[in-house]
Amino acid sequence: MNKFILHFLPVLASCLFVLSPARAQEKEQRWNIAAYGGVGYMAHSSGNYQLLTSSFVYPTIDLKMGYHTTGNDPNSFAALFNYPTMGLGVNWKGVSFFNFVGDSRLSDLLALYGFFERDFVRTRRFSFGYDFSAGVGFNGKVYDPEKNPYNTVFNSGILIALGPGITLKCRPARHWEVGLTGRFMHLSTGRLVYPNEGFNGVEVMASVRYAMAQPKVREGKAPKDTLFKKRMQYELYAGYGVHRCSMEWDVFGKTEPWPSYTFGGNACYRYNKRLSSGMGVDVFAFTKEFIQQVAINEKYAAAHINTDDYDYEPVCFGISAIQQVHYGNFTAWMQIGAYVYKHLGVREQEGYTYQRFGGKYVFPKLGNMYLGIACKCHKFSRATSLDFTLGVRI
Repeated sequence: MNKFILHFLPVLASCLFVLSPARAQEKEQRWNIAAYGGVGYMAHSSGNYQLLTSSFVYPTIDLKMGYHTTGNDPNSFAALFNYPTMGLGVNWKGVSFFNFVGDSRLSDLLALYGFFERDFVRTRRFSFGYDFSAGVGFNGKVYDPEKNPYNTVFNSGILIALGPGITLKCRPARHWEVGLTGRFMHLSTGRLVYPNEGFNGVEVMASVRYAMAQPKVREGKAPKDTLFKKRMQYELYAGYGVHRCSMEWDVFGKTEPWPSYTFGGNACYRYNKRLSSGMGVDVFAFTKEFIQQVAINEKYAAAHINTDDYDYEPVCFGISAIQQVHYGNFTAWMQIGAYVYKHLGVREQEGYTYQRFGGKYVFPKLGNMYLGIACKCHKFSRATSLDFTLGVRI
């Protein structure tokens, strides 16, 4: 805790110096800085968590540097999203404050992220909206079968950090804003390594923000873009990722990275400039060596699994419903799908539904090709792979 304060107080002081009105030379004073502090609770299930710690409450602190969008921005998306704030932030979680049961430990967690704040309702004094952050997390304690056997939460020092939340803010003075935020924070490896139970935290935080000027308050409805036309959009994509085999872990206590492939296409109706919805067809493929290993692992698993009549196949198919949110050339999306054919294993990937979410950036000058990243999950919580995708929007 003391080291964190010593490291980041100079950063906070430097930001306040840069943002001071005496140094503001820009015509549009858009920059702001915010400090957050509160408590979180690590959601958990029974089992190894109780062998690791008997408490799950931790302190948490954020520092954010933000940039207000205004009506003078060169695109209409700022007005459509009620002039959001975007920027960079750093988060610290005092997980080392847990009451650990034995010798196994978790370390404090640090995350560097980009954030997007959008208010549904905003007046001169009050606002209510959502906050979403995504970035990279850092962890100092990983799983070790001898020295840290009950830390099955993390087996990597580098993590993926995601944090959706809701915010309520009040502006008592022109340059100052106080707020209250409720946030869900997830840190894991997307199954790039194993074990990977991941960290799920529910947090409540108070905040104070200094802004060079008040956020823009939109008067009336967002302006209509007369050039926008409702239309269908079609996409084709291919992806590559890494998957760790849970059954291989159960049998051998370790698992190597296995390649995974995704292919598919979708058709979405873009009914306004921000949103589109549609359906997709997805193909998930693994190597023959991987599916043969799954068959061997499940045959010799400690828990009896009947595989006598099971036909293992490395390719499966699904159909999915898709929801997309657009901001300029960037698109955030989520899909919920159902397998129409799947024989990946009796217990390797259980269930007949799957979920995928991610982001992609379209390059109009390259024929609307895009690069993206996607995480595939089962049961809305169990990551199966992290894929990097290349696609084209038609």
